[in-house]
Amino acid sequence: MYEINCEEMGRRIFEKRRKRKLTQEKMAEKVGIGPSHFGQIERGDNKCSLRVMTNIAIELETSLDTLVRGVDEYNANTALTEILEKVPKEKRPIFVKMCDTLSEMFQ
Repeated sequence: MYEINCEEMGRRIFEKRRKRKLTQEKMAEKVGIGPSHFGQIERGDNKCSLRVMTNIAIELETSLDTLVRGVDEYNANTALTEILEKVPKEKRPIFVKMCDTLSEMFQ
């Protein structure tokens, strides 16, 4: 059985929110909860409903799996796809080549 590490999940939410330059207050408003509750989620002090987690994932343009588990052997493809979608289309071949070159270093 998988145990959710709420502190790690909160840290991932925090990092993604900061990258999008959203305050806790704005993020809480977007997902339909109070700022205090959102702060508790980010600190790992409070669990939240699936509805709230889904709304957080949507607002942060990431998957629930990535927020809950981070990147692991089961969802690395999804994480890479999310990253690739953020790269401008004309630069994707360069990005893919860079990833290919990096992967060779790990072989």
